Amino acid sequence: MRQFIVISHTATITPDFSLNDLPGSGGRMDILCRCVGASLLTSHALRNNVRVYLLLQNKISIRIESSETRYLHPDERCIAALIKKALEKIPEIVGQIELESTPGIYISKRDLKSLLNSVDPSGTFIHLDERGLSSQTFVFPPEPIFILSDHQNFSPSELDILNAYIQTTINLGPVSLHADQSIIIAHNLLDVQNI
Repeated sequence: MRQFIVISHTATITPDFSLNDLPGSGGRMDILCRCVGASLLTSHALRNNVRVYLLLQNKISIRIESSETRYLHPDERCIAALIKKALEKIPEIVGQIELESTPGIYISKRDLKSLLNSVDPSGTFIHLDERGLSSQTFVFPPEPIFILSDHQNFSPSELDILNAYIQTTINLGPVSLHADQSIIIAHNLLDVQNI
């Protein structure tokens, strides 16, 4: 399975954002929507065996399973509407239990550390960063877990937590890329290596 963890520092954790203003009222919800699309979608299909975690403001975790997801279309507005439905479930969450909002989309109250602890430990945590090893010569493990940030860099406190989990850091090239672009390139590299 391929897994992607996208940490958002600004995306709203309330469902009252406008689907017509994802960057503004959504607090850059557009970035998360693009990451979900890049992670799960191919031309006219959903990828098999992909899991996406979205961490919003270090408080809310949304898990999306490609094998279970329904009603997911490639436009940001549709993806945002599914995230909005998930956020509507927040008042029903007790402790760290997960609630399913729509098929394949689960929401829970988790911070970064509890999210990382909930991820299957048999995978290999990979940080995508320009200062890492070259992805051109890197042999990917069979169960990669990619960790990415939104339009902001990881904070020092986030890096302190992440460093206990990250097993390797790779770069996708010499140019800094958007998170969704990085996901597409990571998928391509895995496809080429048949992983």
